[in-house]
Amino acid sequence: LKPWLKFFESRSRAGAMRTFAVRASRVAHWGRSSSLAARSLPGAPLASERANSALAGVAASASTSRDALKFELMPETMEAGRKNGPLALYERLVEEGKLVADPEQERVLQILNAIFHGSSQGASKGLYVHGSVGCGKSMAMDLFYTAIQGRGLRVERRHFHDFLNSVHTELHKLKHDPTSEKMSPVERFAADLASRLDMLCFDEFAITTIQDCVLLMPLFSALFRHGVVIIATSNRSPDDLYTDGLNRHLYLPAFLDSLRENCKVHHMPSSTDYRTLQHGNSGDAGVFCWPGNRAFVDRWFEEVAGGGQPGSINVSYGRSIPVPQLSSCGKVARFSFSDICRGHLSADDYLYICRQLHTILVDDVPRLTVDDHNEARRFTLLVDNCYELHVRLICSMEGSPQELLGGLSELREMTLSSLGGGVPGCGDGDTSSSSSGVLEAVRRMKESMAERASRSPGGKLQSETNRSVLDHSAALDVLGAEVRRTHDSGDVDVAIWKQGETHGEVQSSFRRSAPPQVSRAWDDRRRISQFTWESADPTAEQQSIKGVFSAAVASLQESGFAVDRAISRLNEMQTVAFQDLHRVKHCLS
Repeated sequence: LKPWLKFFESRSRAGAMRTFAVRASRVAHWGRSSSLAARSLPGAPLASERANSALAGVAASASTSRDALKFELMPETMEAGRKNGPLALYERLVEEGKLVADPEQERVLQILNAIFHGSSQGASKGLYVHGSVGCGKSMAMDLFYTAIQGRGLRVERRHFHDFLNSVHTELHKLKHDPTSEKMSPVERFAADLASRLDMLCFDEFAITTIQDCVLLMPLFSALFRHGVVIIATSNRSPDDLYTDGLNRHLYLPAFLDSLRENCKVHHMPSSTDYRTLQHGNSGDAGVFCWPGNRAFVDRWFEEVAGGGQPGSINVSYGRSIPVPQLSSCGKVARFSFSDICRGHLSADDYLYICRQLHTILVDDVPRLTVDDHNEARRFTLLVDNCYELHVRLICSMEGSPQELLGGLSELREMTLSSLGGGVPGCGDGDTSSSSSGVLEAVRRMKESMAERASRSPGGKLQSETNRSVLDHSAALDVLGAEVRRTHDSGDVDVAIWKQGETHGEVQSSFRRSAPPQVSRAWDDRRRISQFTWESADPTAEQQSIKGVFSAAVASLQESGFAVDRAISRLNEMQTVAFQDLHRVKHCLS
């Protein structure tokens, strides 16, 4: 794949497709009222969707350049925004009743308005806005993205994970490109990107892996140096990014300094989830059913696809996965929850799946607990990609979205300090789900959640003192063993044997090219010193091999933010308004 080159080479064609999609949406809107009334199943699709699968495929190919707004704009409203900025566009939408006035949203749009008017002179800093789910961060950025299209600037709006996926793909190619030897792959990628773009808008900015953490500083420093303006939304403040992550203290501080230097950081305080409000004020499209009912999904699949056969679908890195039921047009797929969420699928895989389909049906979605953290994370990734790419998700579930995922929301408040740190030697040397480092993190999470539910009158966790004593005792046991081992070895031989030098008969057979070596006693002393120094480092190997425990806690904490976002999005995805937009985006009548 060549996601960036492919986008820019097809830019004019994508623009034409957007124009066609807008016109198609108006035609669909004119005939919608009578069609909706004729459905035999609440929220059921029209039979003519199957006849329009070819158009859906064309629209899907231009998915990276689709309009990001979750509603349609009248031409005069669009013109007002492109002339006067995102704040004027917001005010027009409030007047039209499509949005509700919110002072916190207005403050963000005032900042974006200043960036809008200063962008043509190249004097604008970027913006990093963070806040709770559903408060309007993405909506404000999307209004800005829509308004700035008429300023003659080259602007791209990407989901942040989608962007990182393309970065890793291109960097892998550049590493094997002999023409890139004069410049590092990151520098070359950033220079190429800056030559094609003036501004990047990122939705759901988050750091979840050490690879991304290491990459951000050189990549964004190069983008800033080339004058690319960054607009980003996130559920976390910059200081909370990659909390407790492996080696965070080595790589992230420099990136945060660069981010603050080049972007204004703004917190958007809000306790209102507008997606949930929209769900309460909009008609139910009938795409979710609880308690579980396979007949419900059977009816939907027949309506949407007219039947199907077992097939397969391509995912990332040249792989494919089986699909129990795939429509003849290849745009509708049906899975069980186990098929889509219990297999070995990554975030990249869900992105590839949602790019190829316009409707996904899932049977038997259960209530998820901390023990199901892997499955919960995969399900939230599926929801996020369906939401971003306007893919219709139809589910038979054990309960409502809140009942399915609400028990995991508390994970976002868990930190290494609240869990008492790792246990020396708890790692297995791997990062699989069976690693004792991961299992230890899950066990601690479950204990902490239970303790929070039964706090002592003073508000302190009843087992907090006992846990500290246990961890301290375990650390002393390991340290004491190292001390005894050094004493037994003696302290006579502490010399460092330097490379290329000989000291007596022991080194006489070594060549000058031999690597430096140390005595066991000297190494034992180094290890004791290192153990003492690293005892306060949550990512050190004695806490868990290669920081497995620390990484597991960070991943579980990120899952807490992900389930909150997924619940909010699932509420919106079951509305008639979202389903109508789905048809517009995929050119389905």
